[in-house]
Amino acid sequence: MSNFLRILLVLFFCSFQSYGQSNTDFQSRSIFLVDYKLNKKWKFNLEYRYSLENDLQKFRSSSIQLESEYTFTKKLSLSGGYRFSSSFEEDNHRFFAAINFDYKMNKTVIVSSNSKFQYSTNSFDMDFMNEYKTPVKMARQKIGLDINFPKSKFSANSGIELFLKTDSQPYFKFNRIRYFIGTDYNFKRFGKLGLLVFYDDKYNPRKDDRIVLQTKYSISINNLIKNKKNEKKK
Repeated sequence: MSNFLRILLVLFFCSFQSYGQSNTDFQSRSIFLVDYKLNKKWKFNLEYRYSLENDLQKFRSSSIQLESEYTFTKKLSLSGGYRFSSSFEEDNHRFFAAINFDYKMNKTVIVSSNSKFQYSTNSFDMDFMNEYKTPVKMARQKIGLDINFPKSKFSANSGIELFLKTDSQPYFKFNRIRYFIGTDYNFKRFGKLGLLVFYDDKYNPRKDDRIVLQTKYSISINNLIKNKKNEKKK
């Protein structure tokens, strides 16, 4: 745990160092997620997020996301969904699909891979897409490391994610790379609270990178139902 805190401090130091050297914006993202497991194979998520930008002084966007996940094996799953976002000045629609792979090295460490493709557009109107703003197609590849501390409700995660635009020439064009590190606290019956920091290193002349502090609270409907049944038995 102490080693993880040292890594977190190093990331903060490096992030704020880059903050002073470029047009890096400090942002925040708050997420509330509810999931329901229909059976051993199917799981559904409903997520709401609220974001701030311009060093936390300006509203960035709010969004709602629906996602489903199908588990093939303990290691392999397929997910997909839809997200609607709005800044009150501009709307955005995003469809996405992903292949998830988790490899449990031991009781403590899990290595994960997430390969995602997303399609984003501000409008479904063909004239708008042709004349004003074309849809953005993005391929994303994330490699993560999860650490579950023995006899503790805390866990840690870190990793890297590569973003490639697929709607340009050459077909795959580097967009940005994301570094992240975070920790989760599992309340067991009452959900999970997560704190994560990520740094987006963008590839553009303006060098408008960003540092994002993300808080996330997730809860399972299945656990809530199970808790109520246990209370009735008492």
